[in-house]
Order: sequence, then structure tokens, then C-alpha cells
Amino acid sequence: MVTDLFTVLEQKLEMVLGQTARLKEANASLAQTLAEKDQALKEAEAALEKLSQEREVIRHRVDKILNRLKIIDTGESA
Repeated sequence: MVTDLFTVLEQKLEMVLGQTARLKEANASLAQTLAEKDQALKEAEAALEKLSQEREVIRHRVDKILNRLKIIDTGESA
């Protein structure tokens, strides 16, 4: 009878250890996925920042061209 209790206890311990090992593997996998997603996010943020800077440069150039055209138009009207 006592040996039966030890057998049950050993089985439960093996089950818990197995679950712990699986959870550690899942945790490591999730940590890896999180690191990859974090890297992808940083790359996307950098690309977005670059696009924003390019857009700002283009906006300034277009404003400059429009102002020059306005000066030309004003000069012709006078």
C-alpha cells in the first residue's frame, strides 16, 4: 500500500516535471518570437522615420517651388 502511494507520487512528480519542461520550452520560444517582433518593430519605426524625413524634405521643396511660381505670377501681373 505504501509503495502504491510512492508510485502515484512519482507519477505525479514526473507529470509536473514534464509540464515544467514543456512550459520552459514554450517560454523560450515565446521569448524568441518576442525578440524577433521587437526587432521588426524597430526596423519598421526606422523606416517610418526615414519616410517622414523624406516627406518633409519634399514638402519644403514643393513649397519653395510654389513660392517661386507665385513670384513669377506676381511679376507678370504687375
